[in-house]
Amino acid sequence: MKNTVLKTSILALALASVITSCSNKGDGYTINGKFTNLKNGMVYLEFEDGAKKTKDSAEIKDGQFTFQGKVEEPLLYSIKLKGAKEGGPLFILDNETISFEADKDSIFNAKFSGAMQDSIYKSFYKNEFKNVSHIAGPLYKLSDSLTKNGKVKLVGEQKAMMDKRWLELQNLADKMTDKFIVENKDKVASALIIEERLLSYGTPEQVKKYYGILTPQIQKSKYGKRLKAAIDIEDRTAPGTTAPQFSQTDVNGKIVKLSDYKGKYVLVDFWASWCGPCRKENPNVVAAYKKYHDKGFDVLGVSLDDKKNLWQKAIEKDGLTWTHISDLKGWKNEVGILYGVKLVPTNFLIGPDGKIVAKNLREEALHAKLEEIFSKKS
Repeated sequence: MKNTVLKTSILALALASVITSCSNKGDGYTINGKFTNLKNGMVYLEFEDGAKKTKDSAEIKDGQFTFQGKVEEPLLYSIKLKGAKEGGPLFILDNETISFEADKDSIFNAKFSGAMQDSIYKSFYKNEFKNVSHIAGPLYKLSDSLTKNGKVKLVGEQKAMMDKRWLELQNLADKMTDKFIVENKDKVASALIIEERLLSYGTPEQVKKYYGILTPQIQKSKYGKRLKAAIDIEDRTAPGTTAPQFSQTDVNGKIVKLSDYKGKYVLVDFWASWCGPCRKENPNVVAAYKKYHDKGFDVLGVSLDDKKNLWQKAIEKDGLTWTHISDLKGWKNEVGILYGVKLVPTNFLIGPDGKIVAKNLREEALHAKLEEIFSKKS
């Protein structure tokens, strides 16, 4: 099996090198665009990197337009039509001759040709990811049916059956992702797939492993550097390390510091009012808080909301009686960035000495860890 994968990998890399050597890269890129049902207008080529935005514009004449320029490395750009109801499609722009064709009313479904880096990147979602999704969809429906949408806990044979099927799905996803990254280790697409799939849904060990597989050139790319930064954050927030200090305001505008909880076990819980899985997990955290609070356990909620009224309503409705903080910057919450939060719910259990004890304790795992801690103290 390993020999087959190796041979496939070598063949794919060889074919990629042939395609690269035969493509007409020149000194820059040319995008030849066409709208099938639009004569005139304006179109924009945009690159966003946080607060930084690079933008070029072109006039549409008789349904056609052209962009020309040069990029230092392949990066994700978007093409946006002025006045369109929906945003434009993301694609990897490299120094190639690229064709773009779209309907003005469904620009997000635009067709690209000639963009080699982009076609490799999107092939993952058209193939590997799609294959996993076809299995995951029915499995989620089955889980919701058996648990009555999370209201009933599975026991016995049902739980064993679902655990087995989830594990099989995870193994399939891991196998397909592994194959794609190994075969495309010299493509920026692999760095993006690691960032998009494994940073949020994989393990820190997987991220480190696949980052190490990437070629030095891809590691030095913009997306490779972002992976390295995420790995560094993960190392700083791993169990056993001292938790990074922070302060933020609560719902009443009072500044709350992590150091205020020194001497206690505190669960720093990242969540948001709009997050379904967070709201589903909240009763579990409430139960843990009620059981262990008098023994020295506390919770500090960090919200990734951007609307204060929705944040406050969720706190009240879910009965979250502990302290809550937020800067109302959504995903740009400064504490979330400090802790490398890529999805919610995410939590960190911090000990009385300020060191991180565990990460992402949910459902039974949270109660089991707290029982382990406080049974020893009593």
